[in-house]
Amino acid sequence: MSTHNRENMVKPDYMSEDEWQAIKEATESLARIRGDAKADVERYLANPDGWSTGKGSPSGFPTLLLTAVGRKSGEKRTTPLVFLQNGDDMVVVGSLAGYDSHPTWYLNVSADPKCWVQLDRNKMAAMARDATDEERKELWPRLTALFPPWGFFQEQTDRPFAIVIISPTGPA
Repeated sequence: MSTHNRENMVKPDYMSEDEWQAIKEATESLARIRGDAKADVERYLANPDGWSTGKGSPSGFPTLLLTAVGRKSGEKRTTPLVFLQNGDDMVVVGSLAGYDSHPTWYLNVSADPKCWVQLDRNKMAAMARDATDEERKELWPRLTALFPPWGFFQEQTDRPFAIVIISPTGPA
């Protein structure tokens, strides 16, 4: 998303002024988004209880840690992501706050779908895959009900957000 577009964003009706200011500040730059994500990973690892339900996470939303192998570096990279529990699977959205590029974690699991997930203290190996068109239609309303900013962010870009289904394959 260009800076010009960010300056023209209009507050959604469902957000309070305080929520709107917080969203604008938290998404003002990719550097800010990456820095906040790194800090959230450190907080999660230091006190992992309750994040999967949202009760332990600073955002108040269910959050997991996704670790994927960097497609360029070959090193493991960990990202905190709001998620929807869907049976045994976890569903995450590659929104990157409506910027025009896919998030790095998505590019990494697209290159190598083997990944690891941490839900609170529970660590597991998993496989990631893009949702099918049918799954997208079923999941998107549930995802935006869980985290309304996803709907707002999707309106900020022509890039369709990735909807990724993460299926556990066993213990980490």
